[in-house]
Amino acid sequence: GDVCIVLSSPFFFYSCPPANHTSPVQKMQNDEGLLVELYVPRKCSATNRLIHAKDHASVQINVGRVDENGRYIKGENDTFVLCGFIRKRGQSDASLNRLAREKGLLKRV
Repeated sequence: GDVCIVLSSPFFFYSCPPANHTSPVQKMQNDEGLLVELYVPRKCSATNRLIHAKDHASVQINVGRVDENGRYIKGENDTFVLCGFIRKRGQSDASLNRLAREKGLLKRV
């Protein structure tokens, strides 16, 4: 069978749940009833590194698309995410220029 360890101290007490107890599994569903992920981590656009929750130096930059008159096209933008590692090394500007050039946003840079 299962082994249960009882922990106690002056500050807390923990004992095992009853044998017939099943803990509910948290599942996230959208309005259509489809299962969706609870957390999708961001990745650095320059290095493909995962950006962890404690990376407070990371930034997300949205560059809006414009029409031939220079007006913003609603809802059309390109998103670039830079991690704190790139920013700390002073490579943000070069990385952003490279990414924008690859997307066709910059020419002759």
